[in-house]
Order: sequence, then C-alpha cells, then structure tokens
Amino acid sequence: MILLALLAAAAFDLAPTRVTSDQVNRCRVDETLPLGRGRVEKRSCGPSFDWETARKRCKEAARHDSLPAGVTGDNCMDEYTRGHFLFRGELKELIIGRRQDGTAVVVFKVPEGEQLVAFQHFADAVLIGVGGGKSLHYAVATTRGILKAPPLGNPEDIRDVTVVGGRIRVTGRARAMYIDLVPGTFELLIRK
Repeated sequence: MILLALLAAAAFDLAPTRVTSDQVNRCRVDETLPLGRGRVEKRSCGPSFDWETARKRCKEAARHDSLPAGVTGDNCMDEYTRGHFLFRGELKELIIGRRQDGTAVVVFKVPEGEQLVAFQHFADAVLIGVGGGKSLHYAVATTRGILKAPPLGNPEDIRDVTVVGGRIRVTGRARAMYIDLVPGTFELLIRK
C-alpha cells in the first residue's frame, strides 16, 4: 500500500523526459517489473559530475554548510567520488519502460532531493510516483506510453493513491470519497 504525506498535493501529471545513453549506462538496474509484454527498470545512478565541477560544488556546499552529516569540506571530494552522497538536483534514479524488443517507451528522472514514492505493477501497467516536499506527481505507463488520467479535481483534495486489486484507488480528503481507475487503451478509465 502506498500512502502519501497528509498534506501533500497529488496529481497525475508526471511528464516523461529524455536521457542520453551515457546517463543510462552510468546507472545500474536495481529492480524490474513486468509491463504488459515489456518491462520497467528502476536504475540507481552514481556521481555524474567531473572532478572540477564536483570540487566547486564541494567548496560551495561547505561554505553554505549544506553538506550531508559526516561530510566536511576536507573529505567532500573523497566521499563524493566513492558515491556516498549526491548533490541536490543530480540524477539519483531512472525509471525506464521498455517494450519486449528493448525499445524505450517512457523514461522518468528522479533527481536528488526528490523520492520515488510509487513503483508498483498492476494489470498491464505500472504506477510511478515522484515527489518531494508538498507535491507528488504520478503517471501510469504501459508499453504504448503514458495513459492520460481523467480530471480528478483539485490535487490538494487527494489524500492517498493505492493499488487495490488491479485498480488505482484515489482517495479524497473525505475518506468516504474515492475513485477507482483502470487502464484503458490510451487513458485511465473511471470504474465505480
């Protein structure tokens, strides 16, 4: 079950992005889920800055006192090159949906500072959620691409998003109000 933070706004508006083959090759596969006749890969990425850029970032972070616990200005470069931490905004995870022949259909980036809050298989689709702070963004991917969600009202009114028996259950502020979504051909359909 996937629960959202009590005050977070949730919306089905997570947009796919483009990545280079170099970015994909730098990340290792952590987990795979079935996606109809294809698969979805969750990849973890390591440090991506060159030595000079990382040195500048270390110097700036030490000056602003924004380094992680246990990392100082003196050992920042060593810890960064070992992969013990990433700088804010740096690519932390990649979610790649592929067809059976290996062709990438959708790609989502999860930068440092945000979290992957949903990565769950249901029916022939996968629910993907990325968020940080007070906003959470969701998408439902299939081997055809991203399924368009119907209008669900104000994102501030959505309290949790769960996968229940092959459906996505979107629960509102009043816990009695919920909408079940099922994957259709090109969009999510409402089922009661």
